[in-house]
Amino acid sequence: IMSGIFILIDKSLHVNDIIEIEGKVGKVEEIRLRTTRAVTIDDKVLVIPNHKFLTNSLFNWTQNGVQTTESVSVGVSYNSDIEMVKGILIDVAKSHPKVLSVKQPRVLFSDFGESALQFKLLFVINNSYEHLNIKSDLRFEIDRLFRENNISIPFPQRDIHIIKK
Repeated sequence: IMSGIFILIDKSLHVNDIIEIEGKVGKVEEIRLRTTRAVTIDDKVLVIPNHKFLTNSLFNWTQNGVQTTESVSVGVSYNSDIEMVKGILIDVAKSHPKVLSVKQPRVLFSDFGESALQFKLLFVINNSYEHLNIKSDLRFEIDRLFRENNISIPFPQRDIHIIKK
């Protein structure tokens, strides 16, 4: 009960906040003295004992406002035109209706991977509860445009050499 009182007085958690606790993400629906009720992205109800908020790490996705920066990672073949890859990724983000233009999408060349050049597309949305659907939309469009432009997304491959004695 004391945890619930602390949450209500501290105002560190509000109804409609999007939270992540113990790997679960949910939208806060109700805060009571003993428990907080949240609904997950797949419409499951989380009943969280309030003491968990005091003893565990809590990510409040919306405490700094409703805008969040999200990302989609993709690897491309080493023979890809990386400037074309960058352009396609930025265009895909800009063309999505739920990606905000307050901060322009950007692409990071994140690594020289074992089988691919790794890129990360960063973009801003204003409803983090929809991030899975938005990321899925972007991935479908990235795949379509990569195929149209002959940019391949490689898979790990190994060469095996057999030595006979």
